[in-house]
Amino acid sequence: MKNSVCLWLLLLAALFVTSCQEEENVPDVAGVIQYSWTSEEKLEAGDTSAEYTFEAAAPWTASSKEAWCRILTPSGPAGEAVLQLELEPNTSDQQRFTIITLSFGEGYKDDTFVLIQKAAQGGGSTAAGEANEVMSEFLSAYYLWNEAFRASVTSADLSIPYASDADNYLTRTLTRLGQAGEIPLDFKVAEGSTQAYLYSNVTRTLSQGRSASTRAAGEIDHGDVVQKTQAPGYGFAMLQPISFVDENYVPLGIYGFQIQALYPGSPAEEAGLERGDLIAQLDGGDITQWETAYMELMAPQNGSSVTLRLNEVNGQPYRVTAALVDYNPVLAHDVFEAGGRRIGYLHYLSFDAAYDNELLAAVKDLKAQGVDDLILDLRYNGGGHVMTANMLSTLIAGSRSDGQVFSYYRYNDERMGRVELTSQETGLQYDSQAKLFAEPFYYGDYDGADLSSYGLGLSRLYVLTSAYTASASEAVINSLRGIGVDVQTVGSRSEGKNVGMEVVAFTDDQGYDYELAPITFQIYNARQYSIEPTGIQPDIAADDYTSAPFGEDDDLIAAAIADITGVGTPAVATKVVPLVSGRRVQLLDRPLPQLPVRRPQGALVLPRADAAPVLR
Repeated sequence: MKNSVCLWLLLLAALFVTSCQEEENVPDVAGVIQYSWTSEEKLEAGDTSAEYTFEAAAPWTASSKEAWCRILTPSGPAGEAVLQLELEPNTSDQQRFTIITLSFGEGYKDDTFVLIQKAAQGGGSTAAGEANEVMSEFLSAYYLWNEAFRASVTSADLSIPYASDADNYLTRTLTRLGQAGEIPLDFKVAEGSTQAYLYSNVTRTLSQGRSASTRAAGEIDHGDVVQKTQAPGYGFAMLQPISFVDENYVPLGIYGFQIQALYPGSPAEEAGLERGDLIAQLDGGDITQWETAYMELMAPQNGSSVTLRLNEVNGQPYRVTAALVDYNPVLAHDVFEAGGRRIGYLHYLSFDAAYDNELLAAVKDLKAQGVDDLILDLRYNGGGHVMTANMLSTLIAGSRSDGQVFSYYRYNDERMGRVELTSQETGLQYDSQAKLFAEPFYYGDYDGADLSSYGLGLSRLYVLTSAYTASASEAVINSLRGIGVDVQTVGSRSEGKNVGMEVVAFTDDQGYDYELAPITFQIYNARQYSIEPTGIQPDIAADDYTSAPFGEDDDLIAAAIADITGVGTPAVATKVVPLVSGRRVQLLDRPLPQLPVRRPQGALVLPRADAAPVLR
């Protein structure tokens, strides 16, 4: 790889699904005790031999994936050993690699490493090739299914062009694995659909550089690990696609959007749009391609305008012009008084660590108002930074979280067999009894803020959920339940993600920034329970159709208040709403298109401000 490629490691995480069956029958004893190689060994193009020493715990055999690398010592007994390789010179203009595997008998873990041979002199790789090399090396070492990846990819894959964020080296190689059934937990098919998609992802943007943030004393300061996001937008935080149907519920091929959430102070809000409004027409015409219209509304160019007609197509037009929007995920917080109780409400859209001070301020305000209960609205929250999920969970539980495990983590077999190195990489301590890596709650200092001063100390929590509730959102529910907090979920079933990502971020010499986010670990709570792939079933099932303002008339909030107070039963919402000319609408249950400027999703693990990035 060219020296001009700059690497830095962020530990990020997006939760997903896996079963405890993956842990069964995994041997605990490493087959290789000591070794002279690293996870990626690089050789010159003209090298014809290589030699590595190691100590084997049992008799072993060695193999190479590629024919250009031949094993001269294919087997041996337990004890000190030498692995001798014979190589063909690389005369091509592309770097190539092979996987060296050391296999042992039953009860011992196999060991593997990547052998990379540089391109011939004068040869080189394209900018896409450079990015592919980084992705290949990282996946080989860190991907949760790294052995399946290494067995599947070939040197020819390194020439896959970066066509888009949805079509590149990562998506093609991992989709191939998914179609072969090798990574069923990363290659997911949407319920009720034949459309499959990957949780692992990579994004590429023109390099913007990074600058350190500054905070006042006593505030949270993550340094330059995360930055606030300002981007052009109309201010739609969440749009629900809908389909127009006739009186017999037959689709008409015409679509619209129900506004489910707006960013405060955004152009859409200032134009008079509200949660619950239904966008029926765009720029004077019916919407026939909902995905295209969705992207136009959610990711416009700065200064672009759109004319919207709401509900009845003959109603008042709304003209909205895009401007820079501050994507603060704390959409609303309030206190409701009902049944003699003060009930706090917090609507949180994304676990974005750049806005941790805004989140902390909202919790401080709720504490100052003496809330007895809390309704945490995560119905549109697809996850984000695990450090923020830990922070919020700590604030909710208060002193009952002190000294407790927030989450346990399990990595691929190779990393679980190298405890000291994995502990160094992640900053987590290995729990020999649980045989997992443990992360405690952040009770006490959290990058400059003392969370112990602001804890609500709740023994019960109500969380509003939907199919959009995922990853870090599910981690909050699971982790609080792990320490005995009574978490009642209200709404519909969550998505179901319980694995996460370590992300390598790098800049190539063409001026592009990349963030590579492959799934690399499974997450558990203190009771070593990992959520089911079917998601978290609601304790109180409630439909969310009316989209009233976020208050006591909202379907889910009303259902939570009724359960908290034991007073009243929320009205049953109607799923299909009549419109003019006999037209009705139905919610369109489809995966939403990926936005170019995304709020953090999944369960993204970032290093603390005082943690040194590590890339092996």
